[in-house]
Amino acid sequence: MYRYKYKLMRQVRMCKDLKHLIYYRFNTGPVGKGPGCGFWAPGWRVWLFFLRGITPLLERWLGNLLSRQFEGRHSKGVAKTVTKQRVESHFDLELRAAVMHDILDMMPEGIKQNKARVILQHLSEAWRCWKANIPWKVPGLPTPVENMILRYVKAKADWWTNSAHYNRERVRRGATVDKTVCKKNLGRLTRLYLKSEQERQHNYLKDGPYVSAEEAVAIYTTTVHWLESRRFSPIPFPPLSYKHDTKLLILA
Repeated sequence: MYRYKYKLMRQVRMCKDLKHLIYYRFNTGPVGKGPGCGFWAPGWRVWLFFLRGITPLLERWLGNLLSRQFEGRHSKGVAKTVTKQRVESHFDLELRAAVMHDILDMMPEGIKQNKARVILQHLSEAWRCWKANIPWKVPGLPTPVENMILRYVKAKADWWTNSAHYNRERVRRGATVDKTVCKKNLGRLTRLYLKSEQERQHNYLKDGPYVSAEEAVAIYTTTVHWLESRRFSPIPFPPLSYKHDTKLLILA
């Protein structure tokens, strides 16, 4: 019983309660704090029932314990289920394992381990650059390694974006969503928005203004003519001697 001593606690408690109950009636009157009444049946009954129930359990537990001592644990046979909380980190670990596998396939025998670690550092750096929308380029990195890193960053980015949109859809639908998931989702969508906006601006700078000079002049002239036809007069800027000028500027 020593290994499972805390399984006995309830029975010990019960026996004490029974003892108090019996002696509270027995040690009264002239007996005082007497020698004890030798009334053993209720306590014996508790232990009898307990042992009757615990014996098969103990047999099983101790059998398992012995087999584990002799053969070791069999933890590898069972596929672990991934809980909701660990889905993201699990995906990350799987991705890292796949990267490691690819690296070790590409490398010759001698230079594996330390190089693999450096490449993983490059991978995490590339991922951070993707999130922050900074171009990632390492001078002197072999092209196949760089292509592989970019491929994995692309895979991770697709998964990241998809999960962000999926979670936003759940929030919008009104499903039960963790508070932290909501906060993270807001951050992710902001990042994605900033990325797309920056890309739009880069494209604008690259492809030039989408309105030609003639069109711009035509638009401007049309606006001026329209304002003139409506007898539009511009509101003058308040003069500097005006006493409410600071207040107006603050409001503006």
